[in-house]
Amino acid sequence: MRPIAAAFALGLLAFHGAGAAAGDGWPARKALTMVLPAGAGGSSDPLARLLALEMGQRLGQTIVVQNRPGAGGNVGMAQAARAQPDGYTMVISWTGPLATNLALYKDVGYDPRADFEPVGMVGCTPNVLAVSGDFPANSLAEFEAYAKTKKSKLSYGTTGVGSSWHIAGEMLSREMDNGLVHIPYQTPGAALTDMKAGRLDAIFPVVPMTVGHVRAGDMKVLAVFSTERASVLPDAPTTVEQGRADLISDTCFALLAPKGVDAAALAAMNKALNEVLRDPGARPKIEAMGIQIRAGAPAALAQYLDAEIPRQARLVQASGATAQ
Repeated sequence: MRPIAAAFALGLLAFHGAGAAAGDGWPARKALTMVLPAGAGGSSDPLARLLALEMGQRLGQTIVVQNRPGAGGNVGMAQAARAQPDGYTMVISWTGPLATNLALYKDVGYDPRADFEPVGMVGCTPNVLAVSGDFPANSLAEFEAYAKTKKSKLSYGTTGVGSSWHIAGEMLSREMDNGLVHIPYQTPGAALTDMKAGRLDAIFPVVPMTVGHVRAGDMKVLAVFSTERASVLPDAPTTVEQGRADLISDTCFALLAPKGVDAAALAAMNKALNEVLRDPGARPKIEAMGIQIRAGAPAALAQYLDAEIPRQARLVQASGATAQ
């Protein structure tokens, strides 16, 4: 009877354990969920699925990616914030829902600092100035010089007011004495199509969206809004190299969990995440997505949010966007 009694006691412990503690056998109870506040097939989807697979192997449990798009990421973030803090839900997010949206929406439905525990940074990918393959400029200086020859202002497309595309575009437009006209689109694909067809002069996407088109020859990247070149775009010079150190814009990805998750479980999540980011097999795959890896402790993510939230508020205000 002793083995049966022991098994029964363990079952009671598992049933009554409300929090997630690594010492309680977490995460053996069930599969984990990684909420992604974006649609399937988007630029962040491959990253989420790779992390879910690799982290799951290290934690000894399946991690299922759950796409929850809507309101620029607010829908998925709000859902994750309401999840039980039992260690079986995490969310992979980016600068928009973590910082920018707080200045773009009157009520996002969550607080990135109060409603979540930071697990760790994943990495960042910069915005770029991209034009069609036959655009008559091959550098930032040539782009600005060409703009001065036109009777009307050059146009640039974005994925919406206050998006990273918009903020990067407005940064450059201000440097050009408001020399660019902003045209918002519903989807990045629509802006890309119009740019390649010559109906739009430029776009300011993040690196991952550009790589295939640059290699195909139907897009040129004139400047990477970063202090260092993107490894997947080695021939594209940075804004800093071109004498424009003030033009820096990127999107950073991070992993979080609902507030109240047990510290031991958080430490295990962070350990698994950093092991993936440093793994010689996984790391090149992430870098191939155009992401500059930033592994680190949860405290580093907390510091990033504390600095990025007010910085994004200033950028949004400068862009002219108003809270919806």
